[in-house]
Amino acid sequence: MNFPVSARRPPGNSWVCLPLLVAALALSGCAALEDYQARLKNSGQAAQIKAQHTAFRSQAGWRKLTYRQADLLAKANAQNTAVEISLREQRGLLLVDGTIAMDFPVATGKSSHPTPKGSYKILDKKQDYASNLYGRIISATGETVVSDADTREDAVPEGGRFAGAKMPYWMRITPTGVGMHVGYVPGRPASHGCIRLKKDVAVELFKILAIGSPVSVDSFCAALGGAPVGLESVVVGEVTAPARRPRAKPKPTPEATPAAPADTPPPTPAPEAAPASSPAPTPDQPAVPAAA
Repeated sequence: MNFPVSARRPPGNSWVCLPLLVAALALSGCAALEDYQARLKNSGQAAQIKAQHTAFRSQAGWRKLTYRQADLLAKANAQNTAVEISLREQRGLLLVDGTIAMDFPVATGKSSHPTPKGSYKILDKKQDYASNLYGRIISATGETVVSDADTREDAVPEGGRFAGAKMPYWMRITPTGVGMHVGYVPGRPASHGCIRLKKDVAVELFKILAIGSPVSVDSFCAALGGAPVGLESVVVGEVTAPARRPRAKPKPTPEATPAAPADTPPPTPAPEAAPASSPAPTPDQPAVPAAA
Protein backbone atom coordinates (compact mmCIF):
# COMPACT_ATOMS: atom_id res chain seq x y z
CA MET A 1 0.00 0.00 0.00
CA ASN A 2 1.40 3.36 -0.96
CA PHE A 3 1.06 6.25 1.54
CA PRO A 4 0.63 9.80 0.33
CA VAL A 5 3.91 11.68 0.08
CA SER A 6 3.03 13.90 3.05
CA ALA A 7 2.49 10.84 5.26
CA ARG A 8 5.56 8.90 4.29
CA ARG A 9 8.09 8.25 7.00
CA PRO A 10 11.06 10.56 6.69
CA PRO A 11 14.30 8.81 5.82
CA GLY A 12 16.95 8.12 8.45
CA ASN A 13 16.53 9.33 12.05
CA SER A 14 14.38 12.39 11.32
CA TRP A 15 11.72 11.10 13.70
CA VAL A 16 14.22 11.65 16.53
CA CYS A 17 14.12 15.44 15.93
CA LEU A 18 10.46 15.69 16.86
CA PRO A 19 10.94 15.19 20.62
CA LEU A 20 13.78 17.72 20.54
CA LEU A 21 11.55 20.21 18.76
CA VAL A 22 8.80 19.71 21.32
CA ALA A 23 11.31 20.18 24.14
CA ALA A 24 12.66 23.35 22.53
CA LEU A 25 9.19 24.78 22.24
CA ALA A 26 8.52 23.93 25.87
CA LEU A 27 11.76 25.60 26.98
CA SER A 28 10.95 28.62 24.84
CA GLY A 29 7.58 28.83 26.48
CA CYS A 30 9.19 28.63 29.93
CA ALA A 31 11.67 31.37 29.04
CA ALA A 32 8.86 33.61 27.83
CA LEU A 33 6.92 32.93 31.01
CA GLU A 34 9.94 33.70 33.18
CA ASP A 35 10.59 36.90 31.24
CA TYR A 36 6.95 37.93 31.71
CA GLN A 37 7.10 37.15 35.43
CA ALA A 38 10.36 39.14 35.76
CA ARG A 39 8.84 42.13 33.97
CA LEU A 40 5.74 41.88 36.15
CA LYS A 41 7.91 41.79 39.27
CA ASN A 42 9.97 44.79 38.11
CA SER A 43 6.79 46.66 37.30
CA GLY A 44 5.49 45.96 40.77
CA GLN A 45 8.75 47.12 42.33
CA ALA A 46 8.73 50.30 40.23
CA ALA A 47 5.17 51.04 41.35
CA GLN A 48 6.16 50.45 44.97
CA ILE A 49 9.19 52.75 44.67
CA LYS A 50 7.07 55.45 43.05
CA ALA A 51 4.55 55.14 45.88
CA GLN A 52 7.36 55.63 48.42
CA HIS A 53 8.43 58.88 46.78
CA THR A 54 4.83 60.09 46.53
CA ALA A 55 4.40 59.41 50.25
CA PHE A 56 7.57 61.40 50.97
CA ARG A 57 6.25 64.50 49.18
CA SER A 58 2.87 64.08 50.87
CA GLN A 59 4.21 64.71 54.38
CA ALA A 60 4.41 68.12 56.01
CA GLY A 61 7.85 69.71 56.05
CA TRP A 62 9.30 67.51 53.29
CA ARG A 63 10.94 70.49 51.58
CA LYS A 64 13.64 70.61 54.23
CA LEU A 65 14.27 66.85 54.08
CA THR A 66 16.12 64.48 51.75
CA TYR A 67 14.47 61.39 50.27
CA ARG A 68 16.56 58.25 49.74
CA GLN A 69 15.51 54.94 48.18
CA ALA A 70 17.96 52.43 49.66
CA ASP A 71 17.56 49.65 47.06
CA LEU A 72 18.24 52.01 44.15
CA LEU A 73 21.16 53.71 45.88
CA ALA A 74 22.73 50.31 46.54
CA LYS A 75 23.12 49.75 42.80
CA ALA A 76 23.85 53.36 41.78
CA ASN A 77 27.02 53.97 39.77
CA ALA A 78 28.42 56.44 37.27
CA GLN A 79 26.92 54.52 34.34
CA ASN A 80 23.26 54.33 35.44
CA THR A 81 22.76 57.71 37.15
CA ALA A 82 21.75 61.25 36.18
CA VAL A 83 20.89 64.45 38.06
CA GLU A 84 17.97 66.82 37.47
CA ILE A 85 17.79 70.30 39.06
CA SER A 86 14.52 72.25 39.37
CA LEU A 87 15.07 76.01 39.56
CA ARG A 88 11.47 76.79 40.52
CA GLU A 89 11.13 74.09 43.18
CA GLN A 90 14.70 74.50 44.45
CA ARG A 91 15.05 70.70 44.46
CA GLY A 92 17.37 68.16 42.90
CA LEU A 93 16.81 64.52 41.89
CA LEU A 94 19.27 61.66 41.52
CA LEU A 95 17.93 59.12 39.03
CA VAL A 96 19.07 55.50 38.92
CA ASP A 97 18.01 53.79 35.70
CA GLY A 98 15.51 56.62 35.27
CA THR A 99 13.87 56.12 38.69
CA ILE A 100 14.10 58.62 41.57
CA ALA A 101 16.67 57.43 44.10
CA MET A 102 17.21 60.79 45.89
CA ASP A 103 15.17 64.00 46.20
CA PHE A 104 17.07 66.80 47.94
CA PRO A 105 16.95 70.59 48.56
CA VAL A 106 19.26 72.92 46.62
CA ALA A 107 19.99 76.64 46.36
CA THR A 108 20.58 78.00 42.87
CA GLY A 109 21.59 81.43 41.59
CA LYS A 110 19.89 84.61 42.73
CA SER A 111 18.62 87.24 40.28
CA SER A 112 22.02 88.96 39.89
CA HIS A 113 23.70 85.61 39.05
CA PRO A 114 21.05 83.17 37.72
CA THR A 115 21.91 79.50 37.20
CA PRO A 116 21.74 78.82 33.44
CA LYS A 117 19.30 76.23 32.13
CA GLY A 118 20.61 73.43 29.97
CA SER A 119 21.85 69.86 29.65
CA TYR A 120 25.36 69.46 31.02
CA LYS A 121 27.92 66.88 32.07
CA ILE A 122 30.29 66.93 35.00
CA LEU A 123 33.57 68.36 33.72
CA ASP A 124 35.70 68.24 36.84
CA LYS A 125 35.62 67.06 40.46
CA LYS A 126 37.62 68.33 43.45
CA GLN A 127 36.91 67.48 47.07
CA ASP A 128 38.74 70.57 48.38
CA TYR A 129 38.12 73.59 46.19
CA ALA A 130 37.90 77.38 46.51
CA SER A 131 36.48 79.84 44.00
CA ASN A 132 38.88 81.96 41.95
CA LEU A 133 36.06 84.42 41.18
CA TYR A 134 34.10 85.04 44.37
CA GLY A 135 35.25 85.50 47.95
CA ARG A 136 36.71 88.17 50.23
CA ILE A 137 39.38 90.80 49.77
CA ILE A 138 41.54 91.17 52.86
CA SER A 139 43.78 94.14 53.59
CA ALA A 140 47.45 94.00 54.59
CA THR A 141 46.34 94.34 58.24
CA GLY A 142 44.02 91.33 57.99
CA GLU A 143 40.71 93.19 57.79
CA THR A 144 38.02 92.24 55.28
CA VAL A 145 37.58 95.24 53.00
CA VAL A 146 35.20 93.58 50.48
CA SER A 147 33.04 90.73 51.80
CA ASP A 148 31.38 89.82 48.48
CA ALA A 149 34.25 90.34 46.06
CA ASP A 150 34.47 89.50 42.38
CA THR A 151 38.07 89.28 41.14
CA ARG A 152 36.97 90.56 37.73
CA GLU A 153 35.84 93.87 39.22
CA ASP A 154 37.34 94.33 42.69
CA ALA A 155 41.05 95.16 43.06
CA VAL A 156 43.23 93.78 45.83
CA PRO A 157 45.01 96.60 47.74
CA GLU A 158 48.78 96.62 48.09
CA GLY A 159 49.82 94.03 50.64
CA GLY A 160 46.33 92.51 50.70
CA ARG A 161 45.05 89.21 49.36
CA PHE A 162 41.99 87.51 47.87
CA ALA A 163 40.42 84.58 49.79
CA GLY A 164 38.23 82.49 47.50
CA ALA A 165 34.91 81.17 48.83
CA LYS A 166 35.27 77.53 49.86
CA MET A 167 33.30 75.06 47.72
CA PRO A 168 33.87 71.54 49.13
CA TYR A 169 32.96 68.51 46.99
CA TRP A 170 33.08 70.62 43.84
CA MET A 171 31.50 69.17 40.66
CA ARG A 172 31.88 71.59 37.74
CA ILE A 173 29.23 71.53 34.97
CA THR A 174 30.15 74.58 32.84
CA PRO A 175 33.48 76.02 31.68
CA THR A 176 32.42 79.41 33.07
CA GLY A 177 32.45 78.26 36.69
CA VAL A 178 28.99 76.85 37.48
CA GLY A 179 28.96 73.64 39.48
CA MET A 180 27.49 71.72 42.42
CA HIS A 181 29.12 71.99 45.84
CA VAL A 182 28.51 72.20 49.59
CA GLY A 183 26.95 75.49 50.65
CA TYR A 184 24.20 77.28 52.52
CA VAL A 185 20.77 76.03 51.38
CA PRO A 186 18.04 78.40 52.65
CA GLY A 187 15.21 77.08 50.44
CA ARG A 188 15.44 79.91 47.92
CA PRO A 189 17.88 81.10 45.23
CA ALA A 190 20.95 82.39 47.04
CA SER A 191 24.15 81.58 45.13
CA HIS A 192 26.33 83.29 42.53
CA GLY A 193 25.07 80.80 39.94
CA CYS A 194 26.26 77.50 41.40
CA ILE A 195 24.01 74.74 42.74
CA ARG A 196 24.50 74.54 46.50
CA LEU A 197 23.96 71.24 48.30
CA LYS A 198 23.79 70.18 51.91
CA LYS A 199 26.98 68.41 52.95
CA ASP A 200 25.55 64.90 53.32
CA VAL A 201 23.98 65.10 49.85
CA ALA A 202 27.13 66.53 48.27
CA VAL A 203 29.30 63.78 49.77
CA GLU A 204 26.93 61.08 48.49
CA LEU A 205 26.68 62.51 44.98
CA PHE A 206 30.44 63.06 44.83
CA LYS A 207 31.00 59.33 45.49
CA ILE A 208 28.45 58.16 42.90
CA LEU A 209 28.86 60.60 40.02
CA ALA A 210 31.88 60.80 37.73
CA ILE A 211 33.25 63.07 35.04
CA GLY A 212 30.77 62.77 32.20
CA SER A 213 27.71 62.14 34.40
CA PRO A 214 24.69 64.05 32.98
CA VAL A 215 23.17 67.00 34.86
CA SER A 216 20.02 68.75 33.62
CA VAL A 217 18.91 72.20 34.84
CA ASP A 218 15.38 73.40 34.05
CA SER A 219 12.34 75.11 35.58
CA PHE A 220 10.97 71.74 36.77
CA CYS A 221 12.31 68.18 36.79
CA ALA A 222 11.32 66.08 33.78
CA ALA A 223 11.17 62.96 35.97
CA LEU A 224 8.25 64.55 37.82
CA GLY A 225 6.37 65.49 34.68
CA GLY A 226 7.78 69.02 34.41
CA ALA A 227 5.49 70.42 37.12
CA PRO A 228 5.49 71.11 40.88
CA VAL A 229 4.66 68.01 42.90
CA GLY A 230 3.76 67.46 46.54
CA LEU A 231 2.10 68.90 49.61
CA GLU A 232 3.18 72.49 50.40
CA SER A 233 5.02 72.61 47.10
CA VAL A 234 6.58 76.06 46.81
CA VAL A 235 7.24 77.46 43.35
CA VAL A 236 9.98 80.08 43.21
CA GLY A 237 9.65 82.86 40.66
CA GLU A 238 11.68 82.32 37.51
CA VAL A 239 15.09 83.98 37.71
CA THR A 240 15.90 85.25 34.24
CA ALA A 241 17.83 88.45 34.81
CA PRO A 242 21.26 88.64 33.13
CA ALA A 243 24.24 87.75 35.28
CA ARG A 244 25.49 91.26 36.02
CA ARG A 245 26.85 92.77 39.19
CA PRO A 246 25.37 96.13 40.20
CA ARG A 247 27.72 98.98 39.39
CA ALA A 248 28.57 101.80 41.77
CA LYS A 249 26.49 104.90 41.10
CA PRO A 250 28.54 107.74 39.52
CA LYS A 251 29.15 110.79 41.66
CA PRO A 252 26.72 113.62 40.86
CA THR A 253 28.22 116.52 38.92
CA PRO A 254 27.43 120.13 39.93
CA GLU A 255 24.58 121.59 37.95
CA ALA A 256 25.43 124.48 35.64
CA THR A 257 23.61 127.80 36.13
CA PRO A 258 20.56 127.69 33.84
CA ALA A 259 20.61 130.13 30.93
CA ALA A 260 18.27 133.11 31.07
CA PRO A 261 15.09 132.87 28.95
CA ALA A 262 15.29 134.47 25.50
CA ASP A 263 12.69 137.14 26.30
CA THR A 264 14.44 138.31 29.46
CA PRO A 265 16.46 141.51 28.90
CA PRO A 266 20.16 141.17 29.65
CA PRO A 267 21.19 142.47 33.07
CA THR A 268 22.65 145.97 33.32
CA PRO A 269 26.41 145.65 33.69
CA ALA A 270 27.88 146.99 36.91
CA PRO A 271 30.04 150.10 36.70
CA GLU A 272 33.07 148.18 37.97
CA ALA A 273 32.66 145.17 35.60
CA ALA A 274 35.67 142.95 35.19
CA PRO A 275 37.87 143.68 32.17
CA ALA A 276 37.28 141.69 28.99
CA SER A 277 40.39 139.64 29.58
CA SER A 278 39.05 138.12 32.83
CA PRO A 279 38.22 134.36 32.52
CA ALA A 280 34.59 133.27 32.48
CA PRO A 281 33.29 131.62 35.68
CA THR A 282 33.11 127.80 35.86
CA PRO A 283 30.51 125.67 37.74
CA ASP A 284 32.84 125.33 40.74
CA GLN A 285 33.98 129.00 40.53
CA PRO A 286 30.88 131.23 40.98
CA ALA A 287 30.72 134.66 39.31
CA VAL A 288 31.36 137.77 41.37
CA PRO A 289 27.94 139.30 42.20
CA ALA A 290 27.15 142.74 40.78
CA ALA A 291 27.38 145.73 43.07
CA ALA A 292 24.20 146.74 44.76
